[in-house]
Amino acid sequence: MSRRLWITLFSVFCITLRGEVTASDTKSEATSIWKSSNFEAQINQILELTTADKATQLKDRITKLLQASCNPCSTAGGPALEQGYVTTENAVIPVFYEQTRYGGGWIVLMQRYDGSVNFNRTWAEYRDGFGMVGHEFWMGLERMHQLTEGKSYELVVEMQDFQDNYKYAAYDKFAVGPEEERYPLDLGKFNGTTKGDSLTPHKGSGFSTYDNDDFGCSNKYAEGGWWYYKGKCYGSSLTGIWKNEFAYSSICWMKFSAKSSTPLKFVRMMIRPIQ
Repeated sequence: MSRRLWITLFSVFCITLRGEVTASDTKSEATSIWKSSNFEAQINQILELTTADKATQLKDRITKLLQASCNPCSTAGGPALEQGYVTTENAVIPVFYEQTRYGGGWIVLMQRYDGSVNFNRTWAEYRDGFGMVGHEFWMGLERMHQLTEGKSYELVVEMQDFQDNYKYAAYDKFAVGPEEERYPLDLGKFNGTTKGDSLTPHKGSGFSTYDNDDFGCSNKYAEGGWWYYKGKCYGSSLTGIWKNEFAYSSICWMKFSAKSSTPLKFVRMMIRPIQ
């Protein structure tokens, strides 16, 4: 892919993402962060920097543009993340990094902590991503697939219940397959501080949403999208309803503690390249 083409695609992503935030997705006062009167002019200037000898300058300009026009992370209320991008063989993927946990360098795939974003979404929305990056959001299955199809990643899932008990689950491999296979989940070996492993039962399962429901599980449990499996449907559901209630529709990790289906206040999925 030519440098001009991938920059153009990256620019379209930022412009599109800037327009996705609505009052239904997040608190109204936060939407002002997407305003940038000279955004398109800066994009046009960046497109002029396409020669090989200006690659470093190009990277710096894109990083600055991310900070100026695609950065929702500095507003109050959400965990602070660091902007960046990952270049794969076929795409340039804007990402947000968590640099303080477990050595840093983690790409955040999703996070929830206050219920401000509705996770009852369509297949297209889970594929493309939604929410407010740096606040409550879902990166998008297609970007997860693009990131993991040609490189090895590890996964950590952070969790906290409404009594502020913090735990994590880690896996030494994480990958998401292509859309034509329903974005199947691949995982490695588990370790962590939760009472048990509630994600491995989903290994090999395709993704489901209420409008593209493989086993009827999404419509049965809160209508959130997840890697549901045939039979019991899930061992974890991080896209359930944000509420402090012991219910199958709540955000939960079945083996978070001795009490099954403990509702979770904070959840975050992060991946990091394996060196």
